Amino acid sequence: MTTPATSATPLSTLAETAVASGEWWKEDSLGQRSDLELPTRVLVALENAGITTVEQLRAAGPHKLRELEGLGKLGFEQIVTLLRALDRQNGASNGHQQGQAGVR
Repeated sequence: MTTPATSATPLSTLAETAVASGEWWKEDSLGQRSDLELPTRVLVALENAGITTVEQLRAAGPHKLRELEGLGKLGFEQIVTLLRALDRQNGASNGHQQGQAGVR
């Protein structure tokens, strides 16, 4: 059962929720990072900018995120991966297929 993002979805709990609802014990799953998991350094950079929820992250937009201190190209790409994974998850739970857009 998946839970769609609500109006106050903390970024820090996304990975924990994904692991709890997935089959983390499977042989191939233990060594892999979930698309819903952001590294601590990225979470700290976002938190320092006052971004602590999924909704705040989406609202920030690419220009603001690229300018954040402590967030490089890889961190930005990890955020985009997270947002796309959330769209896929929400699309699957709503029965819709989301389109893919390139971010550069």
